[in-house]
Amino acid sequence: MNKKELFHQRLKVLIGNEEPFRWAKRMGIPSATFARIWSNHDIPKHDHLTRIAEKSNVSLDWLLMGKEDAFQDGTEYALVPVLGLANCGVAQGWYNESEINSHILLPSFLTQEEASAVICRGQSMIPAGIPDGAVCLVYPKRPVELGKPTLIRTKTFSKGREIPLATIKILEAEDDESVTLKGWLDADETGYQSSFTEKRLKNCVIQIAPVGNILQVALPESDIESSPVLDEGVLKQCFSALRPLYTSMDSEEFSELFLLSYKQMLKTGVLDANLLQKMVRIIAGKQ
Repeated sequence: MNKKELFHQRLKVLIGNEEPFRWAKRMGIPSATFARIWSNHDIPKHDHLTRIAEKSNVSLDWLLMGKEDAFQDGTEYALVPVLGLANCGVAQGWYNESEINSHILLPSFLTQEEASAVICRGQSMIPAGIPDGAVCLVYPKRPVELGKPTLIRTKTFSKGREIPLATIKILEAEDDESVTLKGWLDADETGYQSSFTEKRLKNCVIQIAPVGNILQVALPESDIESSPVLDEGVLKQCFSALRPLYTSMDSEEFSELFLLSYKQMLKTGVLDANLLQKMVRIIAGKQ
């Protein structure tokens, strides 16, 4: 890819799942200007580049050239809390909301605006690019968008107790009284998924928030049910040690390597270089 195409790819990382022109408005870039940038893969002028870098907390070196170690505040990562499990099936549901005590490690530019995360369970959102087990970032301070994945939290009562429910669906319509949501049924024998819609009354809605960057990460059920509090100091050491491999491995391989390294450092206090090389060979299938 040439320089313009590479810049466009980094821009897509910053925009995530947000509507591009809405993102540009948040950045303070006029629509006509952004249309040229987005459609023609143009690189913006310095004032707009600076504005994007400042508001996204990335450096101009990363934005223009993709150089690593380039976050403006010196923080390359941030820990984001995982709130719970959002049901992406036909029915709504929230599992183990109070029992999950976990975080995920992300580049700091993805974690602004009080972002949190939910783990998706179910097949309903696969056509929208959200598989079972995906970790989705939720941005409660951003406005929702019709036609985009949205976290809907509602409440119900059972035996005198209020029970929170949550789902991720496409927000199809919204009025003063209700929201209309779209999902997909489980695949038939041919693999086809039919769509369905449902309505939820707003007087039962606790939260409506847009789903931003969709992370294709599968988490084992055992890890979800018994996630310990993560040791931030060990995470820092692992991230520093593995950062050179971040761009050369796919996300699944890197996640596996990171988890193995984290467990090794918790157990021994060090990350042995020979062991690290062996893990890389095993994960990459080179042994």
